[in-house]
Amino acid sequence: MTAFSRIRHWLALAASAALLAGCAHPQLMDMGESSDKVVASLGEPAAMTQMENGTKRYTYSLQPFGQEVWWLYFDQDGRLVGREQGLQVKFFTIPRIGVWTEKDVWAFWGKCAQEYDFPLVGEHAWMYRFKDDGNFDMAVWPQFDKDGILRSMDITEDPWKADFDSDTWF
Repeated sequence: MTAFSRIRHWLALAASAALLAGCAHPQLMDMGESSDKVVASLGEPAAMTQMENGTKRYTYSLQPFGQEVWWLYFDQDGRLVGREQGLQVKFFTIPRIGVWTEKDVWAFWGKCAQEYDFPLVGEHAWMYRFKDDGNFDMAVWPQFDKDGILRSMDITEDPWKADFDSDTWF
């Protein structure tokens, strides 16, 4: 077996393992499935939030390498009744500047892709990677003060994608 063949073989094995690991995904959960079965398949959610309409929202973040956060909604009987991709521009006005805390943002979106500290101003930000409506790689940045209060929400290009854009290398 040549070195090139060995590399191809290992890459094929790695791709197969990645596909198998990716079988459990929020989009693949069947409506009507029990919350116990969903948790057994996907693991514990980042947050469970009681909604005003009586449903309970489970938050599953696919960050850092994914660009999605999924909300799965369960009725009072613990059955899956809805799902929604939570990292959409239409939801970016829901977090309330000056009111929401880190805990609120965590319950809303769960794990972020990366945390950034700004010690000179006593603030820090969480980066969530997403695809916008035009399928562009973007990031939304909830920024918090030293007390963990939300101070701003900004949207930029996804720096992880922008850093490796082949056009910037030439």
